[in-house]
Amino acid sequence: MRIAFADMMFSWPPHGGGDVDMFHVMDGARRMGHEVRLFAVRDLDTWERGVLSQPTPFAVETLEFSGSGFNGPTLAQRFGQAVAAWEPDAVFAGQGFLMKPHLLRALARWPLVSRYHAHEAACLRDMLRFLDGKPCPCAFLETPDICRACSLERWGGEIRRGGANAWLREYLGAKAWGAAYPELVRDALRGVDIALVSTASMAASLEGLPKETRLFPSMVDISPFLAQPRDPAGCGRKVLFMPGRAEDPAKGHATLAAAAERLWAKRRDFLVKATLPQDATAAPWLEPLGWVSHREMPALYAGAAVCVAPSLWEEPFGLVAVEAMAAGCPVAASRRGGLADIMLDGETGLLFTPGDDAALADTLERLLDDAALRERLGAAGRKRARTEYGVETILERHYRPLWEDLARTRKGGGS
Repeated sequence: MRIAFADMMFSWPPHGGGDVDMFHVMDGARRMGHEVRLFAVRDLDTWERGVLSQPTPFAVETLEFSGSGFNGPTLAQRFGQAVAAWEPDAVFAGQGFLMKPHLLRALARWPLVSRYHAHEAACLRDMLRFLDGKPCPCAFLETPDICRACSLERWGGEIRRGGANAWLREYLGAKAWGAAYPELVRDALRGVDIALVSTASMAASLEGLPKETRLFPSMVDISPFLAQPRDPAGCGRKVLFMPGRAEDPAKGHATLAAAAERLWAKRRDFLVKATLPQDATAAPWLEPLGWVSHREMPALYAGAAVCVAPSLWEEPFGLVAVEAMAAGCPVAASRRGGLADIMLDGETGLLFTPGDDAALADTLERLLDDAALRERLGAAGRKRARTEYGVETILERHYRPLWEDLARTRKGGGS
């Protein structure tokens, strides 16, 4: 089968988890015997989109845009023409933000899959759907006026200053502030045969629009984490490791900091290592690590007594939980979003109420005091990561049936 992949963000080497997931999806389809071609966007006005400086094992056709030429109708026309010229049997729409509905409408003549990695189908402000320190209850298809006002409040200043990040470029190019935008999105989603999301809450935001919605985990290469030997006694103090964008308020470092202060008043046998800027506010229990390369991560998990994921927002997947489990590191995580889906409370780690620093302190104290519990949770987590979240497992369990279903579907779009 000839599968065209359309992705508005893909860069290689990867800029984020979405790029990694899409790489494995495309390479997996290629290795299963399908003919794969990626149609990618290179926006010359931002570094965030379509930078391919290393070769990929699949064919890539790059469509360049700049200035006001990066808009919904032009994007739809150019992608539609490029994909039609290749004559695919099916199309897989990957990453994209507010201009993605224009892309979907252009590709709906073929059997169409649309992948969502965050809350871009529900929020005009950003893909977090997070406001005032907590998950936002609004969704722009249900509360369009509220969401349009919120987005203009967020982006109005940037627009006046001539800002040009990836989200804002799509916000402007799609005219997402306009009254007609929600209906354009509904129309685009109705043309999707199968939408892929990673949590039930993400599925709920699409309910009744795509013909079918499936829960698919994202993919990450866990082999480096599985291979790393455990070494949690390295620095004398037990390490509590918070990876990821720890400086982002949505990630909940403030909750961890408050919990650490509670613990520090009682004991001095732990050290929080967090991927915070190295000039972060000093604390005797904190070691800010600065930027950490992906290559360094397995050893950091292996050296930690506990991985802490205190997110306040609805994590679409919970990548750090999968990595930590693969490394055999027990996890203390918020009972929210993808983290709660991935974690088995009391089996692979412990869940706590998001934002509750007292509950987190109690959870961490329990783990710090019980080496046998840490070992049991870590071993079970490693087993779950290996059996549920390995790339080959996900490809065989989820993507092979997807390709088979698409092969049985023909819209005659390329003819």
